[in-house]
Amino acid sequence: FKMNHQGGGGRHFNNRHQNHRGRGGRGRGGRGRGRGGRGHRNNNNNYHGGQAFANHPNDNYNGWGNGDAFHMIESSGSPSDTAFTVAVQGCSHGELDSIYDALEAYRVGKMGNNHSASIDVLLCCGDVQTLRNTEDFHSLNVPQKYKRIGDFHAYYSGQKVAPILTIMVGGNHEASNYLQELHYGGWVAPNIYYLGAAGVINICKRTSSHSVSSLRIGGVSGIYSPHHYKLGRFEVAPYGQSELRSVYHTREVEVKRLEALASMNERPIDVFISHDWPRGIYHHGNVNQLLKKKPFFQKEVQDNSLGSPTNEQLLHLLKPRYWFSAHLHVKFSAEIRHRSSEGPQNDSDDATKRSALKSGDGAAQEQNTAATEFHGMESNDGNCPDSNPNVQSLTEQMTRFLSLDKCLPKRRHIQIMHVEPSMTTRSSTESPSAGVENTPWLEYDTQWLSVLSQTHEWTQRTRSPVNLANGNVSVTKEQIHHLEESLKARSKERDEVNPLAIPRNFSMTVRPYDSSSPRQSYNAPSQIGNPQTDAFLSMLGLSHRITVPYNRDNTHDESNLKQSLPTSIRPSQVSVNKQRAANDDNEIDLDDDDDDADEPKTASENLVDPCEIEIESEEDNCEDDVCFVPK
Repeated sequence: FKMNHQGGGGRHFNNRHQNHRGRGGRGRGGRGRGRGGRGHRNNNNNYHGGQAFANHPNDNYNGWGNGDAFHMIESSGSPSDTAFTVAVQGCSHGELDSIYDALEAYRVGKMGNNHSASIDVLLCCGDVQTLRNTEDFHSLNVPQKYKRIGDFHAYYSGQKVAPILTIMVGGNHEASNYLQELHYGGWVAPNIYYLGAAGVINICKRTSSHSVSSLRIGGVSGIYSPHHYKLGRFEVAPYGQSELRSVYHTREVEVKRLEALASMNERPIDVFISHDWPRGIYHHGNVNQLLKKKPFFQKEVQDNSLGSPTNEQLLHLLKPRYWFSAHLHVKFSAEIRHRSSEGPQNDSDDATKRSALKSGDGAAQEQNTAATEFHGMESNDGNCPDSNPNVQSLTEQMTRFLSLDKCLPKRRHIQIMHVEPSMTTRSSTESPSAGVENTPWLEYDTQWLSVLSQTHEWTQRTRSPVNLANGNVSVTKEQIHHLEESLKARSKERDEVNPLAIPRNFSMTVRPYDSSSPRQSYNAPSQIGNPQTDAFLSMLGLSHRITVPYNRDNTHDESNLKQSLPTSIRPSQVSVNKQRAANDDNEIDLDDDDDDADEPKTASENLVDPCEIEIESEEDNCEDDVCFVPK
């Protein structure tokens, strides 16, 4: 046979009369892959930037995931009137177009034109890479060869609009200067909401019975490092060689604020999202299968050092019904059954599992779990067992964990699921989306706002450890009630219908990337403010502490634009710090399995930069299952 596949701008591979070219991709054994997709053995098909699937002769796919490619997807269970249809994405790495295209193909193929059956929200678990322009490259910590503008700038500028309400947390490959503008959360682009360094919000929608379903979503950004955990937020753009990495390290302040919610005991967190895994989560799933996919995790799993200890603590205190992560570029599921007592479960059970792992006893890894309503974006046969619709009883004192891969063709990076909310109420007021049936909207969480208000003095720009006293946060019902009344009064003054609705107040603070412009700026940006942060602090009566007020004159005025450089200067030539940070075992470098390697590498052998996770492609050794069904 003879085939030609072109994705554009990558390396060339020749094997058995096949030519594969993909952007930033690599091929082996007659397969080529790139940004747009990879070619498989098919006759009479043409693929341009698309993903090829067998048994679809004479079809044309223009764009990843279009056409009949997703007809093989099957779903289990049925969405209810009150449930939310949630899409979860692992590491995005700037590939928003591919993600939205795949979800749209799934929606059309699976749900048709039934608007009430559409996907309600997309949750992105970090490494979104919100690059607005070429100057943001200075705040993105990735190897030089991966510095490309990506898709986000088009959503930032308004050239494109996210077709699905999207909620994200930050990872360790981000435009950190931009996310710092929105430290408390905000819209990074129209219809794309950032939870902040840590945050809790509610996504709401109307039901056909005129009630309002509300899903409580929490999250924490960044990854764990013991060197910066107790310090303040001292980083200010433009970043030095150390600050480029420390800026995305999770701080104790954010963790203690989230922990405060556990003591309030009024409403559970339905879904929690993070970039970093909770430490020890692998002992609650099929760890042998995980190590088969990622053998260089062996030592960290045995030592119980893989993942974030602070996320482990949050997991056992908050006990969310679902926890989603990314970071390690592998799909992994687990089920955690909590004890009635609070606190991390570093107990004999985990010790037994680690001992069994060292001795090779696979029987100790068997999990007694129930089926869930996860729906995979890739499948071999599309068969998926039905799950128990009694979600509330199944998830009581139990957390279902799922980590997903990065966005590449035939990688398990997206899951679809139906989530019943923890709260459904009869509405007495009109929603901000009145007149648009079943259109979700976001609301502030009054408990979280109260915690932020009571701990505002913890937000400090210092290189020293922040004094948290005993670290306990005391928020009374009276304080929460006072805040609610204050928001109602403020809303009435502004003629706003819903006092808790998060305003759609996105605005650009820098000039977006323009591919048609003859000149682009590659100068390192300085810290600027954001009007959303100004409005948020004003709403709570708080002052700027690590953020700065937005000054439009210093950002959009033509006379203040930085000097531009010719476009012949490529992003990969931007001058950035090349000095390597000191080795830190708590930051994981994952140079995905090298196709040409003879033997698996250990974690230490893979270490190049302790804060960098490789974005390049690897051979997909996973089974082609479609469903997340714990075994």
